[in-house]
Amino acid sequence: MAGYIQQTGLDHNAGAAVSLCPCFCHFCGLQRMEPPPPDGLHRIMMVGLGNYQIQSSRCSVGMAAVNILAKKLNVDTNWFFDRRCVGKITVATRGHHQIILLKPQQFTKMNGSSVKLAAEIYQVTPEDIYMIHDQIFVPLGQFVVVKGGGPREHSGVISCINKMKSDLMPCLMIGIGSPPHRTKRGILHHKLGRFSESQQCNLMQVLEQCTNGLLEDLDKN
Repeated sequence: MAGYIQQTGLDHNAGAAVSLCPCFCHFCGLQRMEPPPPDGLHRIMMVGLGNYQIQSSRCSVGMAAVNILAKKLNVDTNWFFDRRCVGKITVATRGHHQIILLKPQQFTKMNGSSVKLAAEIYQVTPEDIYMIHDQIFVPLGQFVVVKGGGPREHSGVISCINKMKSDLMPCLMIGIGSPPHRTKRGILHHKLGRFSESQQCNLMQVLEQCTNGLLEDLDKN
């Protein structure tokens, strides 16, 4: 793919890749824009928000959903690390859409940096960026789609809104249920924790439903 930069001689930790660049923002000229999509295709982006270091945790169900989307779109073996946006990327085509799947390789509260850079590189507008993430106010086994102005209590969403300077990004919120203790520490412990075996089965069912629904909505549009 044009603009792809092989990750060599770098720690796989995404933060190490960022720290090598003194200008931090534009990666020392490496931020080359991708060409527009082929004629007749509309480019969109689907982002799995979360913590790349603990992808099995509740707070990273957005990344799990994007992994399932990649499998459904037959591009799950094409993931590559794009140093320009500090994220893992794979590209698919479905109907009239070219779909950029992104998993930021930064902490949740810094996801917006990857999303902003990827939006610039792949030339995607905020309303065409679908943010997929966990939500403690939605029961486990359910999901909610918000067309714009997603929940500002989610650190990944806040980061994206601040960096993009827009709240037009649609949100797919996947329920992880309320924590037993609603203190700040209790919420953090809940989000960083893992699902039980029975909860995992419930989660896989809702991930299947919400990803199918997302692709069906794309087909209608």
